[in-house]
Amino acid sequence: MVPQLEGRVAIVTGAAQGIGRALALGLGREGAAVVLADVDGDGARRVQDELAEVSGRGLAVPTDVADEDAVQAMVQRCLDAFGRVDVLVNDAGIFPTSPVETMAEEEWDRVVGVNLVGTFLCSRAVVPTLIAQHSGRIISLTSGRGLEGAENGAHYAATKAGIIGFTKSLALELAPYGITVNALCAGITDTAQPRGHLTEEELYTRAATIPLGRIGQPEDLVGPTVYLASDAARFVTGQTVIVNGGAIRW
Repeated sequence: MVPQLEGRVAIVTGAAQGIGRALALGLGREGAAVVLADVDGDGARRVQDELAEVSGRGLAVPTDVADEDAVQAMVQRCLDAFGRVDVLVNDAGIFPTSPVETMAEEEWDRVVGVNLVGTFLCSRAVVPTLIAQHSGRIISLTSGRGLEGAENGAHYAATKAGIIGFTKSLALELAPYGITVNALCAGITDTAQPRGHLTEEELYTRAATIPLGRIGQPEDLVGPTVYLASDAARFVTGQTVIVNGGAIRW
């Protein structure tokens, strides 16, 4: 069976761990060369080594997605190495917890900077290349918290809601060029992020409320991402695809 993304080049932000790592490896298995952009350069290089066993085409680029110069440099390294970019997956995100009453403005700014501004900067950086190619896919990770809110996570919920609005807007702007822009809305997923502020018992309680009976695994998001990145989704744009075991029915 021919890989669905043979010959394509993808950038995955937040690729050093969790969902980003799973998506990078999944895209690689489908034939894509993958640029692994993450503020954790050592982690990105470890995933590059894993990717070498899958497809042999990976490039780790330490990147703070909230830094415009760093983002531009990362995209240029992608173009220098592979000559093109076909898919951008905006996965980089952080989720510290604080109630609004005591939340420091610096914390709000950093969450907005990484999650929402980072999605904007990375998308804007690849747009000229995608327009010149008259093709491309932008896929941004959002969250059910952007639809339902998040207690002690107003900054996170605001950024994830913002990503949905940004996705719909950019989809309209890029549709004339044959470029699709979609959001992938994950439910609670078994990564270091929720385990940093939920106990095992709390995770079990959350799982019991999900119709399919468990929390998500990073690999659950690979299939939908590959689909949105592939030619099979060429007529899908401006959409929010929810992958959460039925926890939110939209």
